[in-house]
Amino acid sequence: MLDLHISYEGLKIDYGDDLTLSSHLEVSKIALFKYFDEHYATLPSPMPLPPSVPVQASMDGSPQKSFTAWYCRKDKYPINKLEEYFKLPAEDFDTCDPIQWWVGRRSQFPRLFQLARDILCIPG
Repeated sequence: MLDLHISYEGLKIDYGDDLTLSSHLEVSKIALFKYFDEHYATLPSPMPLPPSVPVQASMDGSPQKSFTAWYCRKDKYPINKLEEYFKLPAEDFDTCDPIQWWVGRRSQFPRLFQLARDILCIPG
């Protein structure tokens, strides 16, 4: 299910008429979520950067930091990166290199990148 060429939604459509395959797909998805949560979700991630503080020019032209901008932060809600990944469209077989795709998306999916890297490095 981490193959970029065959999306989860694509598999779901392909297996739609076969209850056995549909069931196996859902069981596999649940197992992937569980494995990810147990082995990758708690890995340390790079330190987040502090919020940037807007700089404004004062009357005399010297830069002034906005005092209140530092404290105005948006609430952050946890995002399930596996769900976010499953919503992406499938990539083209002829033009997409899975390793390069994951390297390019490692900042978007840092822990999922680690899981995909571990799986993709297994010799076929």
